[in-house]
Amino acid sequence: MIGAVFFDFGGVVACLDHDEMARIERRHGLPAGGIWRAMYETAEWEALRIGQGNEDAWVGAIRRELDLLAGRPIAEEVNREWVQCWRGLDEAVISIIDGLRGRYRVGMISNATLTLEDELRDHHKIHDLFDIIVNSARVGFAKPDARIFQHAADGVGLQPSGCVHVDDLPHNVAGARKAGFHAVHYEGDGTSLEVELRALGVEW
Repeated sequence: MIGAVFFDFGGVVACLDHDEMARIERRHGLPAGGIWRAMYETAEWEALRIGQGNEDAWVGAIRRELDLLAGRPIAEEVNREWVQCWRGLDEAVISIIDGLRGRYRVGMISNATLTLEDELRDHHKIHDLFDIIVNSARVGFAKPDARIFQHAADGVGLQPSGCVHVDDLPHNVAGARKAGFHAVHYEGDGTSLEVELRALGVEW
């Protein structure tokens, strides 16, 4: 029996426009996936997402990596354009979350910085949609580490087998399954997400 459903933030609850990201990369002569690599595949991000390091060091690493990948200074321009890749909340996902509340424990598991909770509360106004928010920067380990999923399950008083996690990154989906969760790979289609959740026995 499923008792809890967890959602990632960026790319699931919040819309990330991968097509726009690709257009920015082409416009600036970056390799495919270069922006993601600069943002989220540096040692500085690896440290920040588990509550170590600091945001200034991370931003500096992003700038250096972007300039290195392009072979010229482009970080200022790309950083200005990057915000266009975020399209606000995914209303299809929010609708599903609304339907689940009261029937299931609803949570978030996100690799994030210490600003996540404030962003959910003050900017997006959705903090109260979640019974539990598991922020990697606060718990000290990040997806796909099995410990973050176990921490989430413990937080709602369930075994991992009673939990589902929805994520847009395949390696995090695989990590959730390895930890004993059911998991759904979200690719931006709310109807498909609903079908996959119902196939796992999640009803609303």
